[in-house]
Amino acid sequence: MHKIEHIMQLDIDYIKSFSEMETCHEGVLFYNKEMPTYYDANHAHIWKKISEPDMFLKKIKNFYQSKSLIPRLYLYNVEENQSCIEVLENHGFQYESFNDDVQCWNGEYLQLPHNPTIQIERVTDANMEEALAVEMSISTFGEPALIKKAFEETYHSPHFTYYLLRLDGTACCTANIFVSGNQGRVESVATLESHRGRGLIGYILQHIQQESVKQGLEYLWILPINEQVAKVYDKANFKSVGKVESIHAFTEGKSIKQIRQDS
Repeated sequence: MHKIEHIMQLDIDYIKSFSEMETCHEGVLFYNKEMPTYYDANHAHIWKKISEPDMFLKKIKNFYQSKSLIPRLYLYNVEENQSCIEVLENHGFQYESFNDDVQCWNGEYLQLPHNPTIQIERVTDANMEEALAVEMSISTFGEPALIKKAFEETYHSPHFTYYLLRLDGTACCTANIFVSGNQGRVESVATLESHRGRGLIGYILQHIQQESVKQGLEYLWILPINEQVAKVYDKANFKSVGKVESIHAFTEGKSIKQIRQDS
């Protein structure tokens, strides 16, 4: 896949910004006991070959249970780790499979018509509550209390910059960019349900693209949660560079697919 190693490293840098981390031979173990139900902050991130699956899974369970957290892992090296996948259920893990699209901006701007009713501003302490309200309205982001906690933590990180779009003065669309080195990743793209279908996402994404050029970023990534969202990003010139196959394994609670369906 084209430059996929870059997005994998950026993913790890991204999670490190709001989680504690311990390394292991097979990957890294992320945890944040202050946000125990935040999946991204509490999981084993595994991309290397697992030589002894039974011992490995016992280690994962012991690690997270010792911190009163649900054992969870994201496994990316699926082909080489079939032996581990085969014994997941023996160790009390449920699992689900994903084959997610990865999109990268191709460097071209959309020709968007000028709209004087649209204003895009950086999120500061003055408008933070308005931006948070937009994010908290999006059920796919999770429970409102969890969204608020994650927002407050990332907002104060120097690696994140949040943007807010107003239409006729009303705060209705947000997104943020996470930057590490020469790479950026667009996160938390959200539009109030009452304002969807007006092409507002295109304007805020283009603004972030322009900011990424000012910062001299070499790559600007975005990870859609489904094909419908991928089509929206494609229109903003985020083009697919391939797919990442993965497994999400967990011992209890809802699957990611179930959370998305419930919303």
